Amino acid sequence: MRAFDSLRGRREFTLVIRRGTPVVRGALTVYGFAPRAATRPKLGVVIPKTVGKAVRRNLLRRRCKAIFENARWRPPHRWYVVACRQGAAGLTFAELESHLTSAVAEAGAAKRQIPARRARGRS
Repeated sequence: MRAFDSLRGRREFTLVIRRGTPVVRGALTVYGFAPRAATRPKLGVVIPKTVGKAVRRNLLRRRCKAIFENARWRPPHRWYVVACRQGAAGLTFAELESHLTSAVAEAGAAKRQIPARRARGRS
């Protein structure tokens, strides 16, 4: 059984990216968000087509999930989105692991949450 669940749907990804705390490490940006009732951590990986072809993007996605799953540290029960940029595909597994673990640790420890945007329209 995996140590985390996967983020599902556009709503969850958007919520984490808009309201979460961003942490940048090299070619990775990790967004950490603390929902009201989180029983297990959730992870989503975003890799644009500019990183490379599908084989390279899927390898990077699998590596990120393997690092998160086999981590010796236990991340807090938050939701995380890992956004990879072009340089991430050229990183070795050890470099990717060090960037990802430090970013997730910092995003998990952050207490600041960006407030929700007020809806525009009639009041």
